[in-house]
Amino acid sequence: MVSAMPDATPCPRCGASSEYLLTPHDRAGGLPTAIRLCLSGVCGVGFTEPPPDDTAAAPALAPGLEVEDRLAARMVGSGMNHLVQGLPRGALVVDVGAGSGLRARVLAERGMRVIAVEPDPVEEVRAHAMMASLPAGAVEVVRAGTGGLADVMGGREADAAVMWHVLEHLPDMDAGLAAVRDILRPGGRLSVAVPNRGSAEARAFGARWHGWEPSRHRWHLDAQSLRIVLGAAGLGVRDIDTRGGWGYPAGIAYSMAPGADPQVNPRRGLLGRALAAAMVPVAATARAMGHGGQLVALAVRP
Repeated sequence: MVSAMPDATPCPRCGASSEYLLTPHDRAGGLPTAIRLCLSGVCGVGFTEPPPDDTAAAPALAPGLEVEDRLAARMVGSGMNHLVQGLPRGALVVDVGAGSGLRARVLAERGMRVIAVEPDPVEEVRAHAMMASLPAGAVEVVRAGTGGLADVMGGREADAAVMWHVLEHLPDMDAGLAAVRDILRPGGRLSVAVPNRGSAEARAFGARWHGWEPSRHRWHLDAQSLRIVLGAAGLGVRDIDTRGGWGYPAGIAYSMAPGADPQVNPRRGLLGRALAAAMVPVAATARAMGHGGQLVALAVRP
């Protein structure tokens, strides 16, 4: 999919010249012509040009029906297994970019002490509401971005941290990762999830792939570039895989039917979630073959 770029735009991360991630043929019926997806010739990180404006977060998953809540919690819990395995009850976990708070609630239900950090004021309110079923103080919900993590922690060190579909949004990935690294104790774990630009669905859908989201995603990563970025932040990479959330079927579903994405069109949320559920077998197969639409990395602070 990569092609030469005559009017090279330097990579905003490393300053190297870049190439197109998508050719004109790949773009057909997909991205607006004013938006280019580029690839650094040195660090291998993809980026959106021009970068997206700073906008309020799209609403994260906040199921309203009991059956939806159980299903969503099960999917979220599946994605957290690799992080919490071996952590003692009462371990301190920081959820960076906590959204509606579902992930933080699931972690608390599994015996973790959780700090849910969310910069968007609307999402912060929803996260407070998400904790209504928990004992008081089980989850500390704080409005802050990565730049405010040191103040949030107040000298505390976390046993683990989560950045679940956060990295691709940050204006400065390296600074954000460094801030998270600094709140971890030595040996503390970090779980990072990002859309996998090297996935089978990214290749199949081209510019229609849901994972690009150029209106919100600044960065586009594959396994190799994610490893480079984590290593540059001084983190030891234990593993990068396409696991998580029953194969991450949403990417396939909303590539097929963008208007059904609940984050874009909440009124069609039930339809979108039903379509995503129908795509679970397809996504699980891609994941099993190592070509899933989501990358999940486990890294450790030395």
